[in-house]
Amino acid sequence: MRLQLIPLLITGLMSLTALATVPMETIEKLKNDKEVVVSVFSKKDQKAIQSKFSSTQENKKIASILYTTIQNFLDQDDEQCELRFIDQLKKNFQSAKLDTSEEGLQDLFKMLRVTHAIDDIFYQILTGLHQDQIEFGDLKLDKKRLNLGLKHKKLVKNNDVKELFSGFTEWPDETSRCVYQEFIFVKNNIKNKDNKFSDKNKFLKQLIKIAYKEKVFDLATFNKLEYLRTKSFVTKRNFWLKDYFKIIFNAKNKMRPIKATYVVKNLEEEDGFTSERIRRFSRMTRRQLLYKKYDETQIILLSQIIQRASRRMGVDPDTVSGRPVISQEFNTLNENGERETYVERIELDPQSQFNLARRLLRKEMVETQMMETFIGLEITYEDLVAAAFETGYITFEDLEYVVKYDDLWNPNISSFERIIGFTFNVAGIGSIFLPPPWNITATIALGVVEGLILNTRKNGAENDNPATFIE
Repeated sequence: MRLQLIPLLITGLMSLTALATVPMETIEKLKNDKEVVVSVFSKKDQKAIQSKFSSTQENKKIASILYTTIQNFLDQDDEQCELRFIDQLKKNFQSAKLDTSEEGLQDLFKMLRVTHAIDDIFYQILTGLHQDQIEFGDLKLDKKRLNLGLKHKKLVKNNDVKELFSGFTEWPDETSRCVYQEFIFVKNNIKNKDNKFSDKNKFLKQLIKIAYKEKVFDLATFNKLEYLRTKSFVTKRNFWLKDYFKIIFNAKNKMRPIKATYVVKNLEEEDGFTSERIRRFSRMTRRQLLYKKYDETQIILLSQIIQRASRRMGVDPDTVSGRPVISQEFNTLNENGERETYVERIELDPQSQFNLARRLLRKEMVETQMMETFIGLEITYEDLVAAAFETGYITFEDLEYVVKYDDLWNPNISSFERIIGFTFNVAGIGSIFLPPPWNITATIALGVVEGLILNTRKNGAENDNPATFIE
């Protein structure tokens, strides 16, 4: 999913055929039930959209057109190119007599987001595709940018521009060949003056000019490639439409407990953990970071770490868990020279059970981090929480109580600090105790606390607590 990994990126741009014939029930998983806050446009715009699109029935009709377009798009046996998808969607909106001007189509996307027919991530994808489609239609033929720098001989020597840009001798038709796929192929297969692969923009800029001068493609294609290089949404993306669909269809809400009882009555009133920015001035939310870092399989694996910890603590809704027991066999020599065998069986107290589950959770994180599928990634406790929430294993209620538990541990910091940072200042691990009945929230909250404490307290003796068997 990450742009710096060339083979993985090309895979991410390939056919979506594996998702073909997706039932409408699955398509409708695109409905937003994860992001409380609309972070992609202003509250002023939200109010304006709500006023413009006041008919609930009409809004449902528009959402239905979107879902049907996606279903038909995925069911087609071709390369399933993203720009063709946005073109099909626009045509279907036009057939329904909807305003598909530049501003009109953007308002339709905003309505879909405000009414939770889509989430922020899909809104950004639609907006980027729409913008690229508009720009390709409005580009003027411009030769002013054709001056070559002096240091390009080695670049020409190390790159066969005819071969490199062979995908643009004719502009991709968005059926058998995709513009984005061809462009990213070029971008990731450029060799610098040292004959090493480099995706630096300056090398791409020079080679586009050289290819045009060598008549590999025409002036119209030159201008389109320059737009892709300098302004297109494709260069700023962290994942692709196919990757997004895979996570939504294969991971989202896949691990909801059978006996789950929490029902969302009003999404806007729920905890905004996944909608919060990962840093104060970052544009990326915690959920967007999850989609950037992990694919659908990795998200499931991370969520299962929380699930197993919950089972060990006896808090999983669908599992009846016994109390953990430590047993040890002793073979003792008595006064008669005979050996007697006895077994000591120690049933863990509630706090020890809790601490054991927490330590095993941390151990699983380390082991998961070492898996080949997670190479190059740093797994955090916040990632576990976000993954468990994405798969539906934990609820908005669980997220809300994580923050409330923090009031017990750290009452002197603001709600803002608690929510965005999971900042805890506690005397020691042993001082934290939540009496039964526990719930999944306890697993999450103390897992996070454990990680932060261990980063700041290197001496384990400081955390000794004689009241519990396992620290």
